[in-house]
Amino acid sequence: MSEECKIWFPHEIFYIEGLLSITRTILSEKNVVVTVLDQIQEGDYENEKILIDAVQNICTQAALISKFFWPVSRTKIHKGRGKRLREAYEIHEQNCLKDKQVRNFIEHFDEKLDLYLSEFTAGTIIPIYVGPRIDMEAKQIFRGYFLNEAVFTILHLEYKIIPIIDEIERIHLLLEQDFISGRFSN
Repeated sequence: MSEECKIWFPHEIFYIEGLLSITRTILSEKNVVVTVLDQIQEGDYENEKILIDAVQNICTQAALISKFFWPVSRTKIHKGRGKRLREAYEIHEQNCLKDKQVRNFIEHFDEKLDLYLSEFTAGTIIPIYVGPRIDMEAKQIFRGYFLNEAVFTILHLEYKIIPIIDEIERIHLLLEQDFISGRFSN
């Protein structure tokens, strides 16, 4: 197989299964989010840390999927794979999963945390926050979820969760269909 070959057809099943393992994880975390949000709606905030962890895990797994579709490596074989997967799953260049800010953040979280803490000199850090968006004057949210906007925030960055989940659900359904045949539909 030449380096320019995008994906040899007998190997498609391995990409399908690799992506399915990630989408299954994300959808499992989505179920946790839905359960905890239902509890919060009833006034029970006991599991807010579980909510934050689940939303962060969704972002982490979405970053892994992003690497399949937009590889970090610039070699022909990896670029070809990414292009073929984008074609197979009808993923455009404006897709929410392409956001390299999320990928870079996840991959370099330790460094981002160092910088975040080194720059913070005064005020209050709220380790975990779940609720409506609040006035942030003299406050920093380490990890939070704005209920009224479905936005996850961590170290000054914000991610809209619903578009990510919607796209993962769409891709997951296509992957499940392709798993049966072992081949990409497109």
